[in-house]
Amino acid sequence: MISSNLLPLDAAASLPDARDIDPALPPRQSAELPLDGPFPQLYSEEQLYLPPSADRRADGAPGIVGDLLDARDAEARRELVQDLLDALGFDWLAYGTVTYLRGRWWPLSFYTAHANPEWTQRYFSHRLYEMDLRQPGVPASSLPLVWDVEQIEAMPVSAATSAAEDPAGLRQRFVDDLRLSGIHSGLMFRLASPTQVNLYTVISLQSSEPGRRWITDDVVGHALTLGLSLHEYLSRHSRMPSEAGAAARIEISSTQQSILQHLLQGRSDKEIANHLDLSAHTVDYHMRQLRRRFAARNRVQLVNAVQQSDSDFGVLSDF
Repeated sequence: MISSNLLPLDAAASLPDARDIDPALPPRQSAELPLDGPFPQLYSEEQLYLPPSADRRADGAPGIVGDLLDARDAEARRELVQDLLDALGFDWLAYGTVTYLRGRWWPLSFYTAHANPEWTQRYFSHRLYEMDLRQPGVPASSLPLVWDVEQIEAMPVSAATSAAEDPAGLRQRFVDDLRLSGIHSGLMFRLASPTQVNLYTVISLQSSEPGRRWITDDVVGHALTLGLSLHEYLSRHSRMPSEAGAAARIEISSTQQSILQHLLQGRSDKEIANHLDLSAHTVDYHMRQLRRRFAARNRVQLVNAVQQSDSDFGVLSDF
């Protein structure tokens, strides 16, 4: 049974205009994007498993979490979530992790089981996350943002970016691709990681229903319960099988440990050099070594590899 009235609709956010974007967020920077992405790690229900230590009983677990743990297989879990989405008026649920790095939101991983497949393909292959106008509008308090396509399209250009900063027309393509995928309204909320700086889980429920007046306080409360229950199941109970060699011990120097700590806090190479009293050349050298050891081709892939790795990091001497 899903609890109702968890959050009044008045407390849910609406998409902001330029005045309302959270001033605590760093301004958008003009740092060059990696030429090849980043493309997040995609995973499906079939790739998950319940470790032997998982409590498969519903006793002591919230209702939906217990039902997911009790489900006989991946298909049963998919049907359970889809039935709950249908009952609320939503068609799809997007679940992924992002990091806030160098003034931008970067996708790290994405769970495909309940997502709109057409939208997922377009969103990442066209790099529409660069112009996702919902991201800066999600409150830092983790309250949900309620939105519809017409509201996004009507946002003043200054609230996101000027035409000169969007020569490829990604803003309009973002809106067009929502419509092409049959997505017209929804709600989104973001959860900060309790252990990793600048790492967040984003949960977005999406609907083919036009407008947003149908997303009442009751719907918001039920949607939060569903999203948080799925988050608990995915983050606390299920696991992805480690790839071959993923559990191997990765040896890095104490300097590289310090560089990684600053990297995960979103600092640039120059800022890292200043904090650690190193030359820019030295930081660049260690960053190249870290990318090689984590099999990452760019800065964002390195952040993803470190945050998602189950490896045990050994510390070597610097020389």
